[in-house]
This record gives sequence, structure tokens and C-alpha cells, in this order.
Amino acid sequence: MLERVARLHVVIWYFWVSISVAFLAVRAFHPQLRRFLVRPVLDRKLPLLGKRLTISGLLALIWIFSLYGIVVGIWWVRLRDYFVGRGSDSGVYEGNNRLAAIALTGHVCDITMGMVLIPISRHSALASFFKLSVSTTLAFHMLTAYTLFTLVLLHAFLYVSWVPVFNSLSTNLRMVFPVLNPTYLYNETWPGNTSPLGVWRASLIFTGLTATIIFCLIFLTTLPRIRGKHFNLFYFTHLLSIVAVIVICLHASTMFYCTAPGLIMWLLDWGMRLYELRKKLDGKVIHLGNGWYSLVLGLPRHRLDGCACTSPLAHFYIHHAESSVRELHPFTTITHLASQNRLTPQTEDDLPVQFLFRKRGIASVSGTTPKKHAWISVLNFFSVKPKPSFQWTDKLAGLADRAPFISEDVEKTGLDRSSSTLPCSQLQTGMVDQAQPLSMVDIGLRLEGPYFTPADPSRYKTVICFVAGTGVSGAIAIAAAFIDMKRQQMATRKEDTLSNAKQVLSVPALCSSSKYSASSTWQRCVVFWSVRADDYVQLPFFDGERFAARTSPMPFVEEANSFDFLDPSSSLELHVHRTGNDRPRLDIAEALASVCNETPGGSTWCYLSGPNAFIATGETACKAREGVDFYGARWDI
Repeated sequence: MLERVARLHVVIWYFWVSISVAFLAVRAFHPQLRRFLVRPVLDRKLPLLGKRLTISGLLALIWIFSLYGIVVGIWWVRLRDYFVGRGSDSGVYEGNNRLAAIALTGHVCDITMGMVLIPISRHSALASFFKLSVSTTLAFHMLTAYTLFTLVLLHAFLYVSWVPVFNSLSTNLRMVFPVLNPTYLYNETWPGNTSPLGVWRASLIFTGLTATIIFCLIFLTTLPRIRGKHFNLFYFTHLLSIVAVIVICLHASTMFYCTAPGLIMWLLDWGMRLYELRKKLDGKVIHLGNGWYSLVLGLPRHRLDGCACTSPLAHFYIHHAESSVRELHPFTTITHLASQNRLTPQTEDDLPVQFLFRKRGIASVSGTTPKKHAWISVLNFFSVKPKPSFQWTDKLAGLADRAPFISEDVEKTGLDRSSSTLPCSQLQTGMVDQAQPLSMVDIGLRLEGPYFTPADPSRYKTVICFVAGTGVSGAIAIAAAFIDMKRQQMATRKEDTLSNAKQVLSVPALCSSSKYSASSTWQRCVVFWSVRADDYVQLPFFDGERFAARTSPMPFVEEANSFDFLDPSSSLELHVHRTGNDRPRLDIAEALASVCNETPGGSTWCYLSGPNAFIATGETACKAREGVDFYGARWDI
């Protein structure tokens, strides 16, 4: 009887998954439905998850609880009747309902483990095809993972609570139920049954204990304080989940069938990641001055094959073995990949992509405060002092710092700094200021990606970027997309003018065909860059000949630059706000109000990037203003 229920259990799980996939597919192709589903239900954030509950989140919770209800409904009555009947026939009248609860929680763990594994891979179809943000998939993963951990503990505590019942049995009755696995009879498991099947049944207590220990370690490292200060410990402890999956599949026969969809996606994900990381790419680290560095390398063009995403926001995971053998770090590229792919000649196999990063200095090492007592000073003198821990980016930057300074001809740098006819080329190949001496070193890197952030600024009339520090990388990519769009529109208008004048069907265009229409919605792009005065550097992308300094109408901004478009209805502006040394912080709400008042009417989208507190402040300002959509670029895990 229970075998048929186990098959029904697996069928129900796959039916639930199929319905979920169908709903996500409908959601992916209906933007209005997506906008409706992201509306918040509660303003307060959920504990542990740190996310606000939206309509889609509420529906997901109802859908998950419905699955739990169905599973409990088909299992509980049958398990209770089975264990109570078996115990009564053997003369055991206590603890039978507890055994049924142990088996039930195990089956609920099956489906929960299946949900935990599904959405977490970077190449997951949930994030790309179904247009789900990383934040959404991570929130679902965290919710189901915490639920799984709770169920595992409940499953273990129910078993521990049954042990006193076993100890209270007489010697003869103890030969009925084995303590190692009370869900079977004594003659069905070791030592009553010495066959391989009997040994496997007895081993379930040890596989369950191993999986529980691994889950406890993973849970402890997910706590915000530990995860924030010891991210590598969090990451590599998470890799123990590979062992946990193997062990737990040995623990429960139905576990493999429930985890199969997630395992397949996980294997595909790692296969693609290892395929991308197998080849080392040639690159350069360039010192831009004041602790700022540019990383330039060639991305194989085939990485963009079949990619229809034209979002200007893309990030990669970079591995540099000389800096760290085990670490991969996420970087947002300042290169607009769609335009770079179009501008790079088809005869070239690689696309130049660039990244910005800063030298963060030596990581703080906790130590004791200086003591006045002489004997303590002697002990401190002979004690082993921890070595300073350098950041990964510091080691990478140190390679350029140790390289000789160069200020010779452009040819030696391998970068084209002379191009000024195409504004985008100033971004993608002209990061270095020719007037400034610089140091540069050749390195080998491994690159995983790209991973695109679902964003389409071209749907909005005004795009505002509020960025702090190195968060300016995403703003540069958005500005590059804006310039590329306007350049194509001007080329299209010129082509149309020539076509009408000559009355011919077509004239060769200055640029290749584009998805942008001659009358695109996107008319204005404004970048607010908040940076410490001591860390400020003139970014070459915003220092071209066609960028003209102007007086900012905003009293809180010290420096403003605008791009000189031939189209007077379009504008790209950079506003630099220096902080530190008793300077006030950027007032995002005031800046947002100022831009919106200058361009009344039309839609507005804000890009927020920087420290979490900076992003949170920006999100609050955007929510307070009606008709403003926004995206906060967080690296939260």
C-alpha cells in the first residue's frame, strides 16, 4: 500500500512543478502581469529574508502550502494506520503515531529539498527564460532552505523523542522495532537481517545524522553577521550541500526523484561554468590613478551567441589564480556588450570588455587594545601576531603598481585613445587618459559569464543613475547604451534624409541595423555619482571632447558635465557629489525631485548601486515619488 502512495507522492511533485513552470511562462510573456505581481503586500520586511512580501510572493506561499497540504493529506492517514496497526499486532501500543510523524516529516523534506535545489544556479532557466531577478530566486531559495532546515530538525527531534519509548519496552518487544530504524521491523534490518538491504536500512540513522550536521553548519554560516564577515566560509560551507544531497538520497528512496530537476539544472550549471572557466583569457590591469584600476580583456564572441538580451547591465565572475586560487569575484562590466558586439568587426573573435575596481587597502585585523602593564606588553611582544589580510582586488592592483610607469605612444598600451568620432569607443577602448602617466601589466584571467540583469532603460523617457564609489560601473554601461542608441538614431535619420533626397530604396548606413526606432522613448540620462573627495578620479569616459562642463542647477552637486548631442531634445549628464571631510552626503530625494521637475511627464527609471545603505536610501526616495520605477544592484546572497 505504501509503495503506491510513494509513487503518487512523486507524481504529485512533478505535477506541481509542471503547473509552476506553466505559470512562470505565462508571467514571462506578459509584462503587465509581472508589474502587477511585484506590488508589495506588506511594507515591512520579512525576518531572516530581509525582503518585502509582494503579491507574487504571497501566491508562491499559498502554492507551496497547498502542496504541503496535499502531501500531508495523502500520507498521514495511511502512515498512521500502518504504524498503529503494525504496533498493535506486535504488542507495542505507544509511540506509533510518533513513528508515523517521523515518516511524514521525511516525505515533506523530500519535496522541500526539491524546491531548494531548483532556482539557485546562475545559468538557471528560472532567471533567464522566466525573467526572474536574482533577488527573487535567492529569496525563494532562502525561504525553502530555512523551511527545510526546520523540517530536518523536527524530523530528528521526533526520532530522539521516540528513543525513550523504545527504552521503556521489555526485552522481547525491543526485538520487534530496531532502534537504528524503527520504521522497519527487527527482522527487516540489521542485525536481524544481514543482507545488503538490511544493512542499508540500518545505515539510514547515520546518513540522516550526517545530513543534519551539514545542514546545521550551512545554517550557521548563513547568519548575516557570519556571512558578511566570512563570506568565503559561507560559500565553501555551502559546497558541502553536494555531500548532503548524495547522503540524503541514500537516506530516503524518494529523495532522488524529488531532487532530480534541481540536480539536472545544477549539473548543467556547473558544466557551463567549468566550460567557460577552462580557458585563460589575456588581459591588462591599468592604473588610472588615485587607487582606481581598469581591467581590460578580450571576451570570446561566441559567449554572446544566441543571447537576445540587450540589457546594458551585465556582470561576470572573474578568477585570477595568482591573487586567489579558490575565489571568484563578481564584477559589473562598464562595457555595453550589445553595442560592443555590433561595433567590433566580425573578423575579430574577441570583444574588448572592461571593468573598474578600487584598491581597498589592508583588511582590518582584530587585536587587543594597547595595555599599559609592562608584563602584558612582554607577552604581546612574544605572541604570534596575525598577518595582515589583503583583499583580492589589492593583490590584483599590486601587479599594476609594481609595473613600470609608461607614458609613451598609444601603440605600447594596446589601446586606441584617439577615437573621438564614436562616443562609445571612448568607453570601450579609451579608459586611459593619455596625458597622465600610468602603469600597466599583462595578466591571464578566467571569466565566467556574462550574466545579464533584466533591465530595459529604453522604455523610459528619463533614466537616472544614483551610484556611489565603484557602483559607477553600471552607470557607465547605461550611459554607453544611451549614447549608442542616440548615435544609431542619428544615423537612421541621416539615412532617411538621404533616401528621400535621392529617392532610392536604401543607402548604406553609418552603423548596422538597430532595434532602436528613430523616435525612442528614452530622451534623457542623468548620472549622480557620489564619491569620497579623497577617492575621486576623473573617469576618462566622462572626459571626452564632447563632454562640456556646466554649472549644475542643483546646489548639492559640485561638478556637472553634459554630453553635447546633435539632437537638442536629448541629454546625458554627469553630476559628481564629493563626500567626506565634513561634506554633506548626496540627498537622493532632492536630486530625484530636481530631475523630475525639470522633465515633467513621461516615465522615469532609477538605477541604484553602491553600499546597501545607499541603495536602501535610494529605494525609499523612489517609492515616495509616484510613477518612478527603480532597480537596486545588490550582491546580497
